[in-house]
Parts: sequence; structure tokens; C-alpha cells
Amino acid sequence: MGRIHGVAAGHILTREDKWPGDRVALAERLGEELAKIHAIRLPRPDLDFLAVPDAAPAMALIDEYRGWLDGYRDPRPAMEWSLTWLEQHAPPPGDLVLCHRDYRTGNYMVGDDGLSGILDWEFAGWGDPMEDVGWLCARCWRFAEPGREAGGIAAREDFYRGYERAGGTVDREAVFYWEVMAHILWAVIALLQGERHVSGEEPSLDLALTGRICAELELELLKMTAPEGRD
Repeated sequence: MGRIHGVAAGHILTREDKWPGDRVALAERLGEELAKIHAIRLPRPDLDFLAVPDAAPAMALIDEYRGWLDGYRDPRPAMEWSLTWLEQHAPPPGDLVLCHRDYRTGNYMVGDDGLSGILDWEFAGWGDPMEDVGWLCARCWRFAEPGREAGGIAAREDFYRGYERAGGTVDREAVFYWEVMAHILWAVIALLQGERHVSGEEPSLDLALTGRICAELELELLKMTAPEGRD
């Protein structure tokens, strides 16, 4: 990683014009690189250390997140509602692909010549390809530019174009589903990180501020899953 030059910070890449340069070209390149990752499919003996989900990828994640919430000291009705919505609208299982699972602005490096590296692979595993697409497009990862739906960088169609040009297929309805999933995951993480500060386990201003994000994410989840539909 020390050999890759550039900037990764989301608040810089989405706000400063010097970075990332040609935003449309960057979004397309991010789509192309993600399609290359998703071209890696089972069977892959060299990746047999990655667990294969027993259930459909969406249902496996819902069970995991619900388990986290069940172990939390206070009820979180907005998050429970969102998990129920996800359960009721889960897409049918399809082919499993290698997912990065944290493919977003902040986890790639941009240098003078554009994209220079994809970072932070510790969550990679087998899953639904639209999980990664939805994660990058989720509102919670757009930083300073919520109107630029592809990671705060460009229009989502720019990102989709690069993904499809490199052989991927975008299911637009499924992407929205996985954007909801992205918000519930980030909300759970924010909750648990805030709890580390509140409990005294790890006093930290950063953890405390992250915990406060949870309420904002819950509001967004309620908007996204409202019975009258999204706007």
C-alpha cells in the first residue's frame, strides 16, 4: 500500500476539484474494476478460505444483523422495521461472486492519472454482486456531494456504464435493495462503535461521533422503506 500514490479521503475526493480530476472517467473506471472483481466466481480452490453462505446472501446478512441487534441493550425499532422490510423484499438468490464488501469512496486511491488502487479488502467474501454496487451508491457514502449518487463522485449511470462495459449486469431494482442493506449495516456498525465509547471500553471522540450517526441513518432507512414508496 505504501507504493500507491494519491488520495483516498472521501471528504477530499468529493469536494476538491483537483481530486479526482475527470469524475465521469473515474466513476466508469470504478465500475470496470468492480466488474473484474465480480468475474471471480466459484469454484475457486485458491479462495477456499472464504466461507460460502449457507443461505441466500441477503438472508444470511439479515440474520447476522438481527443477531447483533438482539444482543444490544436497547430496542431500535427503526432498524428492526428495516430488517423486516429487507426480509420481505429479498431478491432471489443468484450466482455467487467475489464481493469486496466495502467498495466505496474512501477505500480507493486516486492519483494524478486517476484510479491507482483499491484498498481495504478485509471484508471480502462470496455474495450478490449488487451488494457492492449498492454499497458504493448508498447515500451514506457520498460524503460532501449527496447529489452525485455514485460515491459522491458522479452520476450512478456513469458508474453503471463502466460496470456493464466490462461485462457486468446492473439490476437497478436490486441495487436499491442493497442500498437499504448498506444503511442498516452502517447503522449497526455506528451503534456498536458508539457503544464502545459509552461503555467505557474505549473512550474516544471518534467513536462517540460515529455513534451519533446512527439516528441519521435510521431516518434515512425510514424514508427508503416507507410504505408509500421511495421518492
